[in-house]
Amino acid sequence: MMGHKADKSFFNEKRHWSKRKDQILECYLPPYLFKIATQGHPILIVDAFAGPGKFGDGEAGSPLIICRNIQEASSKGLTVPVTLLCIDDDKELYSELCNSIHRFSFAKAKHGKFGDYIPWIQEKAKNHSIFLYVDPFTVEGLDWDQMDSIFQHLSISHMSIEILMNFNARSFVRRGLAALKLTVPEPNSEIEDEEEIDVPLITPPSIERLNTVVGGYWWQEILESSMSFPEKVQAVTNGVCRMLSKRFREVCQHAIKALPHHTVPKYCLIFGSRHPDALILMNNEMVKSRQVLAELAKPKEPTLFETRPVELVPDIEELPPIILRHTSQLIARRNVILNIIREYFCQFSAKQIRGCIEQMLKTGKLKSETGKTRINDKTKIFTAK
Repeated sequence: MMGHKADKSFFNEKRHWSKRKDQILECYLPPYLFKIATQGHPILIVDAFAGPGKFGDGEAGSPLIICRNIQEASSKGLTVPVTLLCIDDDKELYSELCNSIHRFSFAKAKHGKFGDYIPWIQEKAKNHSIFLYVDPFTVEGLDWDQMDSIFQHLSISHMSIEILMNFNARSFVRRGLAALKLTVPEPNSEIEDEEEIDVPLITPPSIERLNTVVGGYWWQEILESSMSFPEKVQAVTNGVCRMLSKRFREVCQHAIKALPHHTVPKYCLIFGSRHPDALILMNNEMVKSRQVLAELAKPKEPTLFETRPVELVPDIEELPPIILRHTSQLIARRNVILNIIREYFCQFSAKQIRGCIEQMLKTGKLKSETGKTRINDKTKIFTAK
């Protein structure tokens, strides 16, 4: 049993980090809906920890964001039906959720835990394209085996399944340290936001419960190591990505920080898909999110040189040598873009990479199989000798 209750005051006001998280969801959905509709299957979107639908300040939460995007796509001629399942376990939040989405005929609000509806989602996965938005209020809300029972359909069918998950690694690490009876560091404003977005920890969860959250005991070795707290947070996040990689070909992560100088994020958005196009789309949206954080770090007075760290403002001058390394042999431009995004996720957008390739074709550093400088993504390119 957990020794706490979720603090609903979280939903009083939407903070800037929540806005960035939801902006990624909002910008990804339109291209996703139209792209996945070409497969001809109905679409099921699941908001697994939906909350009340909107915040006390009137800002839309994920259920309303998803509803509006489905409605907009349908008005523009989306060719397949879309259903939205919104789940929340809190009676008060569920009541507000019902009021928030009742006017959308394609949306269903359900009271209960995400796990209660796993069998129903599994059945839908046989003939629906599935998009899971998993944004739990506490890390203990996750159950890896339950989610994996949906993911396993990837190996037995040709249906599409994607997941965008909010994983609060810093909360998991603190809970894990407590469960292992190790020293739990106090929040440090120099490296992280001291205000918790997760519920206050009263009684640590059991080691077994945390094993359930991330699908095994692999995290224990990380927390027992001599790594610093930020390093442990990152290592656990990487471990969750490795777990997802067992099912999804394309897995990526994006740290959502409260302040630019923090080394420990509020939480991390982790994305999994089988399709390379999905990775490119998600990269583009997460690049925009990084740029928002970079704007917060912009000096008030203009400076001659870039003073912000490369993690916030990647050096575009590094892109040409990266492209040359990926074009040592004849290769389609699309594959160059994809390979660079895989290696340097959230650093360069597809537009930036395409623009750099075009400039390198013009200056003769690259050649295309057509001999032209204006090419499409299918055209093969190579490094000029």
